[in-house]
Amino acid sequence: MFQHVVLKQLQNIADGKFGLERENLRVTASGRLAMTPHPKSLGDKCCNPEITTDFSESQIEIVSPAVSSVEALLPEISRINAKVKKGLEDEYLWMQSVPPCHLPPEDKIPLAQFGVPGDVIYEKTEYRMYLAAKYGSYKQLYSGIHFNFSFDEDQLNELLSLEQRNDFYIRLMAQALKYRYFLTFTLAASPKTINGTTYRSARLGKEGYHNTQPILLDYSDTASYLCSLKKVIDSGVIEGSRELYELVRAKGTNMDAFNSLKAEINRIELRLPDLNPFYPDGINPADLYVMHLYIKWCSGLINDSYTDEEQLIASQLSFEASELDLTVAVEHKIKAIFDALFVYLENAGLPSIYHQSLLEAYDRFLYPKKRYAEKLLHAYSESSFEQFNLEHSIK
Repeated sequence: MFQHVVLKQLQNIADGKFGLERENLRVTASGRLAMTPHPKSLGDKCCNPEITTDFSESQIEIVSPAVSSVEALLPEISRINAKVKKGLEDEYLWMQSVPPCHLPPEDKIPLAQFGVPGDVIYEKTEYRMYLAAKYGSYKQLYSGIHFNFSFDEDQLNELLSLEQRNDFYIRLMAQALKYRYFLTFTLAASPKTINGTTYRSARLGKEGYHNTQPILLDYSDTASYLCSLKKVIDSGVIEGSRELYELVRAKGTNMDAFNSLKAEINRIELRLPDLNPFYPDGINPADLYVMHLYIKWCSGLINDSYTDEEQLIASQLSFEASELDLTVAVEHKIKAIFDALFVYLENAGLPSIYHQSLLEAYDRFLYPKKRYAEKLLHAYSESSFEQFNLEHSIK
């Protein structure tokens, strides 16, 4: 447990490093999935730190460098985005999390190719074969955005030992997961009807991409977390930590050694944002401030529990928040998080852009026609899913 005075000091840390990863499918001028290899003009995907591939050879992943402010983040994504677009020639980046229509047969989806059999790096391709067999290739094509934040190391080190810092990030991850339904709703921009249910985020819904069964872990501290994760892996539910598809991750180095004395956790990753075709870089800049604010708010809750029962409830709430039609109960819970964030902001000492960004998100909550998913469905009704998203991909 962390002392109250330390919690307050941790919540006051606004400085740190920010990073963004964005996945996009490559498509042809007609909106079909590109079946071509990763363009040579974009460099070697095995060693390019900014441009690589994700699950599919047709799925580009853009990785920003770590920067010291939210303001500096989108210019980096814009820069890399322009580089990619220039190198694609007759292809385009699909700016929607839901894959385009008319996909090839599932066994024809091109897997990302890393080397050839016999190369050490070919293991990455073999892993994708494993994922395709277990989950299917279509679901792997859902693309999104990962937002990374690391608290300023110097300030953290003044307050916490390495062991405490690791525990801080583990417990922060737990609280960010507990209330993730708020971000599931707020960032949802991939509406689709599947098996009779219309989702505001098909990517994060029950028909989206997640592990085959709930994985319950012990978030008490780093040692307990790593031990519980190792037990899940040893049981064969997942093959390794990389297959744990949680929407919030604590990341760092040496975590796969499953030894809390060797692990060095240095950041939190939110994997919830859908690609948003209304914005050229795939995300509303205001949503970056909302996510940073959410992380800072959660950092004051790290002494709270996240039991097995709470984990199951959190997953269910997130699934419910991913649906277009919200229940009154879920609406009340989302409203409660907005209220808590506004209260936190009163004494957080953050720039006014944070309040403006939260107000913008709250306005969408109050007025459904302003929500991303509802706006997209209206746009699809006036043209079509394919036409709208292709037009916004070609821009």
